[in-house]
This record gives sequence, structure tokens and C-alpha cells, in this order.
Amino acid sequence: MPLSVIVKIWTFIVPLIWKLFKIAFSLDWVFTLFENPPKASAAAKKTLNVSEPRNFDSIPGPWPSLPIIGTQWLYMWFGPYQLHKLHFANEDKYAKYGAIVKEHYLWNYPIVHLYDKNDIEEVLKYPSKFPLRPALEAQCIYRKSHPERYKSVGLVNAQGLEWQNLRSKLISDLARPTIIEHTIKQTNIIADQFIDQVRCSIVKDSNTVPLFERLIYRFTLEGIVAIVLDQQLGSLRDEDSPMVEKLMLDTDKLFEVCHDTMYGLPLWKYFPSKAYNQLVECEDIIYDVFAGYVEQAMKKMPDYNSDLGHSILKRIVAAEGVDIRDKIATLIDIVSGGIDSTGNAIIFLLFNILSNERARTEVYREVDEVLSTGTLLTTEILQQMPYLKACVIESLRLSPVAPNVARLLEKDFVFQNYHVPAGTLVVCETGVVGWQEHHYENPRQFFPEGGMEGGRNKILFFPVPLGVGGGRCRGKGVADQEMRVVRAKLLQNFDIEFLEPLETIYKFLISPKGPVKVTVKDRF
Repeated sequence: MPLSVIVKIWTFIVPLIWKLFKIAFSLDWVFTLFENPPKASAAAKKTLNVSEPRNFDSIPGPWPSLPIIGTQWLYMWFGPYQLHKLHFANEDKYAKYGAIVKEHYLWNYPIVHLYDKNDIEEVLKYPSKFPLRPALEAQCIYRKSHPERYKSVGLVNAQGLEWQNLRSKLISDLARPTIIEHTIKQTNIIADQFIDQVRCSIVKDSNTVPLFERLIYRFTLEGIVAIVLDQQLGSLRDEDSPMVEKLMLDTDKLFEVCHDTMYGLPLWKYFPSKAYNQLVECEDIIYDVFAGYVEQAMKKMPDYNSDLGHSILKRIVAAEGVDIRDKIATLIDIVSGGIDSTGNAIIFLLFNILSNERARTEVYREVDEVLSTGTLLTTEILQQMPYLKACVIESLRLSPVAPNVARLLEKDFVFQNYHVPAGTLVVCETGVVGWQEHHYENPRQFFPEGGMEGGRNKILFFPVPLGVGGGRCRGKGVADQEMRVVRAKLLQNFDIEFLEPLETIYKFLISPKGPVKVTVKDRF
């Protein structure tokens, strides 16, 4: 047996034996075992009105919490939940235990889930210079092992001053209205190519479009590369490109293995697990492909300091005080992160509109009234379609792609009259908030009118999936614009019907479980 394997086994076994020894000679786990019996769901949802906050250990939640594995048994093969259906598990926990729920992760590490709008608002709007978020540990370890490529663990995983430095110097411009408006021309070009590709993909006898979701992801890939890297891959013209197909598969797989390494048992820390090996493979391929495009783009702009214009690429490359490795990694993370997140949101948006007869009729009416054949969509024209904007917001509520936001508390809080100390990991279940009846009438129905002027489903604060406060997504405006442009052009050109309800799967993001089956008929 190789010495390296023996060392890994030894470093795993010794801490495990020590923890088992401490547990064996302590009765603490007996109390942990039964500390959170289920509460009646109706009573649990009521906020307690007493003067003295209850202690942290009395927060309701699943039980028993076992030694070492805590409540992780819930997500094992014999438990009631599945790791790839976490969005359903989180909703079920709210129904059983109420607006605050405590679980225990590996080594009985506590995690608190928040389901109350006011509590979530208090966390996400806390005035922190450096919001503390749990990092993707497996990805961090991989990146630290490749200093020739990565100066840091990247913007997504960085904390504190390092995070603030990368964020302020590299991506602050993404949210500027002038930048967002500038990208709409490129989005129109890519959307027109996408429409042509959909038209060519229609099977004449059945009017079906095989693997419709793959075309959507090709559009988001092509769009984000054009916007961020000032280049076109040609993925909508060359449907059989093995490089493009491999790239899409690996970006999708990366989300899946990040999910597995984060939520599953962390065996990858001690053994070369399948999930970690797949993460390494995906990271390598994505880096190799996109780094090549970044380097090509940089060679074309030797005097990038002279005229930055509205180019995202030029602004990132020209940023002072940032290592070139961080610039390349940030560009790669923006592109790879935007493919599935925006693609999933577009698929959910189309399904929600086209599966609702009222919304379907209204949206076709608005498109036909505002647009004419060959119209170049501008920000001014998009503003003339308020129903379209309302549909995007309502779809993000009903079908969130990112259903929660995690934070490490920087100070003590009181939630639902329970004391939660600083340093606790809290998960703000924003997706479940959007499904609560006391905020929305018929919350499981798609009702865009509710969010429009004078609508009935308006609440003062709703933490949409793209985030709020210091940790909000800087690409929100670009992604929103991309969704509205492609949806308008699709419905301007085609009558689309979904043949089956969408099944969803949780793999770090909520994604449609393909294949997505549709019929597409040309309107002209």
C-alpha cells in the first residue's frame, strides 16, 4: 500500500477514534439525542411572545440527533429525505417544525434554518462589510493545490478583505445600468442565432424539439461568453461541436459534484472519492477551455487601459492591484456560473408562462402589441412590456433556482424568540418564504399580476434568489435582461407547448430534470 494512502488513512482514523472516545465517556450525546422532539406544526409556526428568549438548544428540529453524524441520517438511503431533493426536504421541515429549525451536521455541528421573512431580512440586511458565507471546501482545497493557476480560492469562496478586494475591483461594474444597457445588443444577436437554431431543430412530423434544454444552455453559454469575454464560440452555429458539448456537460456536472461534496459525507477529505475526482476533472477542463479564450481576448487588447468603454473583459483585465490569476479565475467563474443558473431560470419561466392559460394569452398579446418582425429589443422596448417583467419576478418566486442563502452570524441574534449565538451557520430559506400563504394568496399558482402595480401579492421585502445586501449577485441585471430578451423573441416567433410537467432536481441549484419535452410551431 502506498505511503500516501497509509498517511491519509491514519489522519482519518486517529481523529475518529479520539472523538469516539470522548463521546463514549460523556453523556452529552444522550441529551442531544432527544433534545428536539417534533412540535405540532400549527403551534410551531406562531412566534412566541415572551420576554426572555429561549436557549439555543431548545430550537425545534428533526430528531434523534445521533453521535457523530447528527441528523445526517435523514439524508441517507434509509432516511426520509434525499440530497437531490433538498428543496422538498426544506419545505417539509418548515411544515413540521415551524419558522426556525435546527439540525446537526457531521460531528453534531448545528445548522439553523430560517423560514420567517423578517428574520431573513434581519440577517441579509445586516450591515456587514464582509458577509461571512460557507465556502465550497472541496473547491478551495483543489484551488489551493494549484497556485500556478489560482492566487486565491476565487471570488465565490473568498472571505473578508480578500473577498472585498476582488469584488470591488473586479465585478462592481457589472451592476452599472450603462454596462447592462450596452450588453443588450450582443444579447439580441445571440438570441436571433438561438431562434434560428430552434427553427432548424424542429422535427417536422411531430413539431418536437429534441433536448430543448440543451439548446437553452447553448444560448446562455454563447450569451455569457459574448458579454463577458467579447467573443463568440459559435455554439449555436456548430451544433456538433464536441468542445461545446463537453463544456456544457462539465459545467453542469461541476454544480452536481459541488453539491455532493458540500452536503454529503466528507469522505473526499480522506480518500480520493468519486465526487472529488469528478470535481477535479470538471475544474481542469473548464479552466483549460476558458483560460484559452481569456488569453486570446487579452492578446487582442494590448492597450486596454486607453479605452475601457463598456467592456466587462477590459475593465476586469485593467483592474489595478489584482493578480492576473485572480482576474482569469473571476472571468471563468462568472461564465461557468452563469450557464446553468440563467438557463434553468429561462426554462422555468417558459414553463410557468405557457402552462398558465391566462398568463399565456396576456404574454402573447403584449409581445404582438409591442414587437414587430426583426425588432431590435432595447431597454426602452423592454420597459414597454411590464407583464414580461412581472412574469420574470413571479417565476423566480414560484420556481427559484437558488432557494436559499447561507450566512455565518457575526453577532448574537434572537429569531422567533430563540437566542442564536454569533458564529452559527444559518440558512435563509428564501424559496420557502415565496410559497407561504400568509404572504401570497394561492402561492403555488403562477400569478404575475400580483406583483404589478396594485397587485395583491406584494410584501415589503422579498429576498429574490439573486441575493440582497452586500452579498447580492452583481450580474442580476444582465441575467434578468437576458431572460426577458430571449423569452420575448421565442414567443414572438413560436407557439410552444410543454408536453409534460417539469420535474426538478437539487444539485447546488434547482434544475429541471431533463429531457424537457416541448412542441414548437412557427408562428410565421
